[in-house]
Amino acid sequence: MRTTSTTSTATSSLPPLQPPLRVIGVQLAPAATVEANLARSAGAIRRVHYSRKGRAPCRLYVLPELSANGYSDAVLATLESEAEDAETGRITTYFRELAREVDAYICYGFLRKQGNMDCSPRNGATPRYTICQAVVDPRGKLILAYNKMHLCDMGDCSEVAYGLSRGDTPGVFECDGVRVGLTVCYDIRFPELFRKLAWEEECTLILHPAAFIRDATFATYHQFTVARAVENGVYLLSVNYAGEKFGESNAVPPWIGPVPGLSGKKLQKVTLDCSEDVLSLIVEPDVLKAVWTSYPYRRDSRRLGILRARL
Repeated sequence: MRTTSTTSTATSSLPPLQPPLRVIGVQLAPAATVEANLARSAGAIRRVHYSRKGRAPCRLYVLPELSANGYSDAVLATLESEAEDAETGRITTYFRELAREVDAYICYGFLRKQGNMDCSPRNGATPRYTICQAVVDPRGKLILAYNKMHLCDMGDCSEVAYGLSRGDTPGVFECDGVRVGLTVCYDIRFPELFRKLAWEEECTLILHPAAFIRDATFATYHQFTVARAVENGVYLLSVNYAGEKFGESNAVPPWIGPVPGLSGKKLQKVTLDCSEDVLSLIVEPDVLKAVWTSYPYRRDSRRLGILRARL
């Protein structure tokens, strides 16, 4: 793993820059069945793909948290029957084929079952269930299965109560040479995860599939996505469900406002409403370089280990 310097005097190394990367977030309303959710996801991805013939292709499609199952108490209550294996389940098989068809990476969510698929109380084995966000590449290969690290148990969420397990490993993959970090919904509240992905794992894009419901916590949704992008100098794409209870997926650049060296270009967050739609984000190397040069947070940072030693 590549790491940055932990001293306050040395200039931290910056991630290598790659060609521009076009990413699409797909904001869809959840359907009643897995089959319907898969069909709706594929329809939206195909519409974008085939509409761009003769133009620069989209290389990565991102779907919401639990996009294949839908996010609700009813779904979580049927965990044992809904969950699947990440490698062999029908959901991954479906997206393997779709990724090959559209020649792109696809990031999708589902309930994951880990352990012997024949686990049962009678043989003493206990399966592990997680909220998983996986990625297949254009060849249909599963390249990442990230288990959500922070489970929500506040507001209108009750993931812990349904027996889900927390993940313990950050999610990172490469897309056409760009290092991409993967987080899920409630992960946004924990800045140390995003700092690790951006500064230690050298990700320049962080994905945030979500089922961000409009409860009391929704008011700070965009405040957190902007903060995580700007404080780390990365692009962030947050993809929520459509519908009156969800909505407002957003694409955030590594800075908000004008940046010296970008010829008057003003960077801004782009937000969808609550309807079904797609959201485009382009990771631009010249923008990243200008932001890192003008706002050198990595160079000026003192790591927590150093600060604790002085307290």
